[in-house]
Amino acid sequence: MNPVLRADVRYRLGSSKALTLHTLFLVIIALLTFLSLPPDLARLDELRQGGLVLASLIVSAVLTMYFTSACAAGEIGIDGEKSVWDLAASSFPAGTIALGKVLSAASFAALQWLLAGPFVAVVAGIRGESLMAILRAALVGIAAATAFGATGTFYSIMFESDFARSFAHWTTLLAVIVGGNALPSPWHALSPVRSLAIAVREGVPPTVWLVVGVYLLTAGICVGLVRRRVQRIRIEARTT
Repeated sequence: MNPVLRADVRYRLGSSKALTLHTLFLVIIALLTFLSLPPDLARLDELRQGGLVLASLIVSAVLTMYFTSACAAGEIGIDGEKSVWDLAASSFPAGTIALGKVLSAASFAALQWLLAGPFVAVVAGIRGESLMAILRAALVGIAAATAFGATGTFYSIMFESDFARSFAHWTTLLAVIVGGNALPSPWHALSPVRSLAIAVREGVPPTVWLVVGVYLLTAGICVGLVRRRVQRIRIEARTT
């Protein structure tokens, strides 16, 4: 296993701040699940409201995208986890560092979807929705969160200023999630919220697969950019 990924997974599972983050995530999802439950479970004919399932999935996706990218960008620090700047001074190859950090983002996103899954499944079961909708939503949500985490990793090593990193991070989130949703069809599917809604309601048409591919391609490009940046930092350190 990639050593950077292994270390990050350990800290993101066991550190106090990571546990607090996961607890906060679960509290929000559990509260949303509770509010989605109808007052009378016996009136099944009135419970078939798929919009509540979609809302739960969208909230889960948005929270996962934010937490994943914020951790990657350094906006939320995880106890014990080394930044890309710290790892640049280590003996690990630049490619190992870059790939490990992006895989850390992907694993973190998958973990949060795994945590949210049982709660959303409860709502889906009561509302008469297919559990396959959750899996389709997870496909989009994890891919999008991985892309945001990868860009957050790139920002973390490109900008030394906390303000610059946070500004770039939030600008990217709003531009893709909100701005993408405002684009005309079919470009509005670039927004993860829109593509998730399509996946839940219509299955996984070619448009959604294309968007997922764009997210994964973005993550791959960021691996290359982070790798080059780490190499440049090491060259600059040797010449000074």
